[in-house]
Parts: sequence; structure tokens; C-alpha cells
Amino acid sequence: MTFLPIIERELRVRARSQAAYWTRFAVVLAGMLVCLPQLMWWSGPFGTYATLGRGLLNGLVSTAFLLSCGACLLTADVISLERREGTLGLLLLTRVNTFDVLLGKLGSAGLTSLCAIVAFLPMLMFPVLAGGVAGGEVFRKGLVLPDTLFLALAAGLWASAAGYEWLKTARTALLLVAALVLVPGLVGLVFGPVSAAVASIRLLSPLDTLFAAGDASYKGSAVDYWISLLLVQAVGWTLLVAAGFRLRSAWREERGETTASAAATFEWFKEKPQWPSVRPLGDENPIAWLLQQQRGIQALLWAGALVGVSYDGLSMIGLRFLSLNSYLSVAWALSLATTALEGAFFAWAVSRFFVEARRAGELELLLTTPLGAREIVSAQWQVLKRRFRWPMVVLLAPALVQAVFFWLKIPPAAFGPGNSYKLQYVLSRLFGCVNIVLGVGALCWVGLWFGLKTGGQARAIVWTVSLAKGLPYLIAVLCSALYNALVNSGVGLRSPPFWIAMSLPEVVTLVLYLGLIRLARRRLLGELAGAEVIKFDLRQFISSAARDALAAFRKARHWTPS
Repeated sequence: MTFLPIIERELRVRARSQAAYWTRFAVVLAGMLVCLPQLMWWSGPFGTYATLGRGLLNGLVSTAFLLSCGACLLTADVISLERREGTLGLLLLTRVNTFDVLLGKLGSAGLTSLCAIVAFLPMLMFPVLAGGVAGGEVFRKGLVLPDTLFLALAAGLWASAAGYEWLKTARTALLLVAALVLVPGLVGLVFGPVSAAVASIRLLSPLDTLFAAGDASYKGSAVDYWISLLLVQAVGWTLLVAAGFRLRSAWREERGETTASAAATFEWFKEKPQWPSVRPLGDENPIAWLLQQQRGIQALLWAGALVGVSYDGLSMIGLRFLSLNSYLSVAWALSLATTALEGAFFAWAVSRFFVEARRAGELELLLTTPLGAREIVSAQWQVLKRRFRWPMVVLLAPALVQAVFFWLKIPPAAFGPGNSYKLQYVLSRLFGCVNIVLGVGALCWVGLWFGLKTGGQARAIVWTVSLAKGLPYLIAVLCSALYNALVNSGVGLRSPPFWIAMSLPEVVTLVLYLGLIRLARRRLLGELAGAEVIKFDLRQFISSAARDALAAFRKARHWTPS
């Protein structure tokens, strides 16, 4: 049991981190945010007493399943971090071997993740209390969550075993988990009518295990559920064993390369080579030059853009293979997951410069130069605009395609005489494009601000996503309640109150984005010019935002056109 000291060491490190406590809070908060729209639909056109429990269960389980798949990021850097810090060799010099290191890392990350899942499991009783759901189905779907969690953690260890950079290992882990979840189901769907043996490969996917846990599927074939549950567990252990061999092979190659590089370096110094000259900056802004040297920023922006447009693809798949009520029960969970992940990638890329500059002490040095705070911020904004150019095109493409397709292909007779409905829909899509652009701008400015204010990268990401993505999500949820109330009161789909309710989230979100951009830009310039970083206070932020909104309202009330 030589891996037990490693587990103890990792757990002591995690116990001193506030993330271990806030992770459980965030998991439960995500479940509550998913439950809120479902409870509002209870009195709406898509919810009844019979479907409330089913919708709650589907939304909660979908959220927990996505969180379990994302747990691969917890182990995607555990080995590569030891390699970067030079402590992996010290561990392997003791009595532990590579498999002990992997089991220790898996145990510490697994216990942390399991505590978060345990904090989430009591919420699965809400659907049972609401009615329409049997306790056996909840229990079976609850078993799928730790099974998926183990598979994701093993995939992260496999990616980290031979990696060095966190970004590359995280990308490998996410792609591997996505392949294990989606590919077996797609293979079974395509080749199922041809060969039953090939169709059985879908049992390797935890997503198929989740589908087989439903009452209808379980009554038809209970064996498929238990076989799929065991096969997913077997795939996880296979990845763990493969990670051990991969780590051993990578460590041997690393030791050989270290010896060879030392000999090559000795020969290189004997030959007295010419040192390479540094490329002159010329008229280029030195801050822009520093930003261009950051590695991985463009990859993060593309990852965020692809995640942002993935919701439209997942919606098309859901509407194709699920009923309307089943799709609506998981739509909010998918929207919350994709929105949060997109914002996390963007916030990471935007706030990285200030976080690393503060950590390395470069920010104080830059502020002593003649550039000044305004030049530092404007240079970052210009570089961000250039880097966001093509990812922004990808984000805007689905809304523009939908608007063009709806205008050209949907006949006017489908919604009554005239083109008023078509025109309103197209205008709403174009208004949504404006919100996408302003949303990215607000996220950039808020990310820069929190990159300066907070002490770490994780805090900057959490605060930025909470303000720039969480508040619009809450606005959409509250406006959906207004929409349900209008539908229940008998308001027609073509009446002005209905379209006002449909446009209200976009308008309120637009005002929110403009306020965030103005506030974050002003605070960033002021605090950077003062060279004094103040700790973020949520109460002070809300009060200052309210004062700014009240001042703008008073100014607009007394304004008269010239």
C-alpha cells in the first residue's frame, strides 16, 4: 500500500485550498440553476404535474453527467505538473513505482470529486417528491454518475502521463472523453441495422448507460444496463493501466533525452556558437509584442468559440432523437454547460496576461515605464480584437444562417398572412448577433479587470463567468417565467405583449453588457493608474453599478433634443 502516503500528501495540499470547498458549492449551485427553469415551466405550456418530476430528473442528471465528464480536467495536469516542477523524479526515487503514483493521484482527485457528487445526490430526490418518477430509476441513474466520473478521471491521467504542458494535456483529455462518450453511440446508431454485434459497441459509452437506466429501457432489457455499467468501469481501468505503462515509457525516454541533451549542450559550448540576435521591436508596441509571445491564447479562443456553437448542433440532435418534453428538460442544462465552458475559455485567455504579470512582478515594472496604464490597456484591447476576429465569425455564423434560412425557406402562410412574423424573427436573430458581440466585449473587459484584481487564474475565471455569463442566464430564466405567465393568460403569439416578452431578455441583456463594459473599463484604468489593486467586494460592485444606472437615468430624463 505504498500509494497511501501519496494520497495523504495530495489531500493535505487540497485541504489548504479554498477550491476544495467552493467546488462542492458550485456543483450544488449548478443543480439549483437547472431546477429553477423546470419549476417555472410547471405552470407553463410545457409542464404539468405528470411531467414535472421527469423534467427535473432529466435536467439534474444531465448537469451531473456533464460535470462528471468535465472531471477529466482535475487529473489532466497531476503528472505533468510534477514533471514541470521537477518532483516526479523525487517520487520515483522512493519505493513507489509508476502505478503507485497514478493510484495516489487518482485517489486524491477521486475523493475530491466524489465529495462533490455526494453533495449533489440529495437533489435527485426532488423529482421523486414532485412525482412521476420511480425511486429505482433515480437510483440507477445515480449509479451512472460515479461510473462516468471514474472514466473521466482515468482519461485525464492517461493524457497527463506523457504530457508536459497543461493546455495540451487538457485538450487531449477532453477529446478522449468526448470520443468515449459519443463515438460508441454513433457507431451503434449507424451500423446497428447492419450487424447486431457491431451495434453492441454502444454499450461502451456511459451515455448509453444513462439511457438504459430509464424505466422504459430497463423494463425492456435490464441486462444491457448492467453490462454497460461494467464495461464503462472496465474501460476506465484499462485507461488507468495504459496510463501506467505510458508514464513508465515517458519517464525512461525523458531520462535518456536528459542525458543526451546534457552531452549535446557540452559539445555546443565547446564549439563556441554565435548567439542569436534578438529581433528588434521597431515601431511595434512593446506591450503588444509581449502579448504576441503568449502561447496557447489563440487555441483557448478557438476552443471557446467551438464550444459556443456546439449548443446549436446538440439542439438539432436532441430535437431529432428526443421528444419535445425530453429535449426541453435537458436544454437548460446544455445551455448552462456550454455557456459556462465558453466563458471559462474566453476568460482564461483574456485574464492570463495580468495574472501572470502580477505573479512574476512584471506589472509593477511596466507601470514605471513611460507607457502608462492607458497604453497598457489599449494595447491589450487591440491585440484581443485581432485575435477574436475569426472566432467571432464562428460564433455569429449559426444566428445569421438561421435568420437567412427562416426568411427564404419558411412560407408566410405557416404563421398567417403577411411577413410580420418572419420579419420579427429575423430582426430578433440580428439583435442576438449584436448581443453576442457585446457579450464577448463585456467578457473581455471584465476578464481584464478581474485578472488585475484577483490573485489567481481560477478566481479570475470564476468571477468573470459569474458576471458576464451567469447574470444573462438568470435574466433569461426570469423572463421565461413572464413568457409562461402570458401564455397561460391566453395572450396570442402574434400580439404585441408576446413579442415584448420575447424581446425583453435581449434588451435587458444588452443594457447589462453595456453597463459591464463601461464599469469594468473605468475601474480597470483607475486601479491600474493608481497601481493599487483593491480586493473585489460584491456589495460595493452592486452599489456602484446601481449609482451609475441611477445617474444615467436622471441624465436621460432631463435630456432634450437640440
